[in-house]
Amino acid sequence: MQGVQKSHGGKIALIVVACVLAVAVVIGGIVSKYHADQKQWMHEAAYSKEADKIYRDSIKFFDPKAFSKNGIIHSYKVDDASIGHDPMGGIALELIVNDDPDMEVDVKLDKNGGTGPLKGGATSVSLKLQDLLDKAYPHLHDGSTGNDD
Repeated sequence: MQGVQKSHGGKIALIVVACVLAVAVVIGGIVSKYHADQKQWMHEAAYSKEADKIYRDSIKFFDPKAFSKNGIIHSYKVDDASIGHDPMGGIALELIVNDDPDMEVDVKLDKNGGTGPLKGGATSVSLKLQDLLDKAYPHLHDGSTGNDD
């Protein structure tokens, strides 16, 4: 009689463990799917026409002559490996300028409440790019007029 009770208790424990494992597998699958969907959304947003306009407007803020023969910045591409969640919300990524990995523009993209138009802009540029922009436009972003009077 006692052996039957042990066997019955063992079966219940096995069923409980199997149920816990099944729930863990389902939750893991849901979380994995969520992350895959988020990654796909971030990549689609990063390569969208809306994002391209944000990139170009941001670059023109730093380099008003960008994309012309007199500008510093002639081209850019999204650094695919840099696309990720911004800790403050939205998407953080880097643009590689003129195919030079030492010249980057950091960009943040976001949608208001997850819907609506994509917004954002450049948050900073790499040191090498900043040095070139400072030489080309010494008074553009320092608040001075450029007059020594």
